[in-house]
Order: sequence, then C-alpha cells, then structure tokens
Amino acid sequence: MLNLKRKIWVIIGTRPELLKQLPVYYQFIKKFGKKNVVLVNSGQHKNFLNFYSKESKIKFDLTLNELQSTKSLIRNIKKSVEIFYKILVTNKPELVLVQGDTTTAAGCAFAANLAGVTIAHNEAGLRTFDNKNPFPEELNRKLITSVSDIHFAPTKLSMMNLVKEGIDKKNIFIVGNSGIDSFFSFLKRKNDDIGKKIIQYAEQNSKKIVFLTAHRREAKGKNLDKCFKALKTFFEENKDLLLVCPEHPNRFASNSINKYLKKLENFYLTKPLSYLSTCKLISNSFFVITDSGGIQEECSTIGVPVVICREKTERQEVLELEIGKLTGFDSKDILKALNWAKKKKVNLKQWKYRPYGDGRASLKIANFIKKILI
Repeated sequence: MLNLKRKIWVIIGTRPELLKQLPVYYQFIKKFGKKNVVLVNSGQHKNFLNFYSKESKIKFDLTLNELQSTKSLIRNIKKSVEIFYKILVTNKPELVLVQGDTTTAAGCAFAANLAGVTIAHNEAGLRTFDNKNPFPEELNRKLITSVSDIHFAPTKLSMMNLVKEGIDKKNIFIVGNSGIDSFFSFLKRKNDDIGKKIIQYAEQNSKKIVFLTAHRREAKGKNLDKCFKALKTFFEENKDLLLVCPEHPNRFASNSINKYLKKLENFYLTKPLSYLSTCKLISNSFFVITDSGGIQEECSTIGVPVVICREKTERQEVLELEIGKLTGFDSKDILKALNWAKKKKVNLKQWKYRPYGDGRASLKIANFIKKILI
C-alpha cells in the first residue's frame, strides 16, 4: 500500500495547474527526494487532465475520484473541503502546495487550514477586484489567500495586491510564474505531428496563423455569441489569416463555434492539442485571441500580440506592455481590438520583456520551501 505520510503534497486538478505545478514538483523531488513528495490529482477535470498527464509522462501518487467537476459550484467546494480534510488529517503532511484559483484548490487550502497543515499558494496575488470577472476564480483566489501561510507571487504588482489585503511581506516571495518554466521548456522541443501539420497547412496556403481559445464561464450566452459573431465578421474580411481553434469540452463554446465559425473558409478546427502543439502554435502566431490567463502570460513573454476576450484581466502587466488588448463584449470593441492586433508590429527577436519571470520560478519556490521546512 502506498505510503502518503510524506512532507509535501502538490495538488493538481486542471490543465493549467498541471503545467504550473509540475516544474515545482520536479524541483521538490530534487530538493527533498521522491519519498517525501506526493503528487495529487484532485479529479476536478480528471478525464481532460489525463490527456495532458500522458504527454508529460507522469503518474499521480493519489487520484481522487469523487471531485469530478459538476455544474454545482456549491457542491464542488463542499465536497472538496470534506474530502481533502479527511485525507489531510489522516496523513498529516507538513505542507500543501496549491496553485492559482480553481475550486478544488480553494477547497483543499481551506481544508488544510482546518487540519493544521501549512499552505503555500503558487501564483498568489492576482486580482481583477471584481468578484464576477472571472467567476468563480476571483472568489477562489481571495479565499486561498485568506488561509495560506506562504504566498508565491509572480510579480511585484501581485505582491502589492497581497500587501494591501493585509498579508505580511515576510510571507510573500516574488518568484515569477512557474507556467513560464514549462513554456520555455516545451518551446525547446521538436514539434509534434499535429502542430507541424497546422503550421505547414498555413504556409502552403499563404496564411498567417491566428490562434484562438475561448471558453470561460462568465462569457457564456450572449457575450460569447457577440464575440464569435465579431470573429466571423473579421475573418470573412481577412482571408490572409487562418483562425486555428482546438475543440473544448465546454458545450457552450462548441455551440458558438459551430454557429459562427465552422463554415469560414479560413477556419481550422482541430482536436484538443497537446501542450507542445499549443506552445508551437503560439510562437508561430501572427496574434492570439484568448480568454485564458496562462496564454496571456505566454504571449507577453515572447512578444506575440494577444486579444483578450474578457472585460477584465488580472494580468495587468500584459496591458502595461501594450502587447495585449481587452475587448469586453461589445462587438465594435472586439473588432477594434482585432484590427489593433493585425496592425501591431513587434520584432520578436528584440522582445526582451519577461513580465512573468525568466523560467526559474519553480527553482525559487523549492529553495524557499527548503529554508522554511528545515
């Protein structure tokens, strides 16, 4: 029987968590040894996560089967607290590392606090100051902050957000974002067949790639329809661009794709992409359209213009560098942002900005944790 009574637990439940926690997990193994680290799959997006965990060739030490994400946020948070409290009290790790702002991360952090376990928060301090944008992530990250002992902030701005909320500076460490560690690592790899096929298709048809991902809960309904309708108008008028979009399990996103984009001549719908393909497409994009936080970070790291299909972003550094533009959900504003991106000229070879770190965030986190636990 697997012994889970180890020093450190690393919690993962979604694709972004996997990408941002794995580099830290590997550094923990180097610093503390595999026998002292537990990798936990919370089960929030269990089936979707399996696709990406195979790519990274990892095996979880513990997989929870009761926390598959449902439409009920209340049920998800309640079950997360109950289940994590039970296993944490039983196994008593010294420290739990949660990441970002998912519902199970919030539930685990709250449960760890009740169980008397030290909580470290990876990617702490991100704020839009609007509880409904993004929802429920803004609520989750505030809850996690309120119960955490150690706060790993990606930027100075995120650190200042925490200080304004009363968090002691001595418990905040600016480390960059560990997702950029993964991004740099995958950019160095050779592309896979799917990524190569899409890039070659664009080259053969003399089109510039525009990568699209959009699936956030707060855009559901009329807002998402407005966004995709504006995209249809823009790409009908810009046949020199190829809109590349991976399928997403969210039904409302796939419905909008089918309604507005699927019949476009310059639309390329692909099956869910590996992270490797995603990185290669971002780096080969003329510009990117997204509502993803992680992709905003990646685009700003390598200087690819990004149109952010949201009303607000917690990645203010992207806006400050003028490499990203918020659209809101007014059709005119969306079209304005798309035209801005098409005209935006960036010399990628000369882009030196690293708003979310230099790819060593996971090493910094591991070093800080080693000092704390010893």
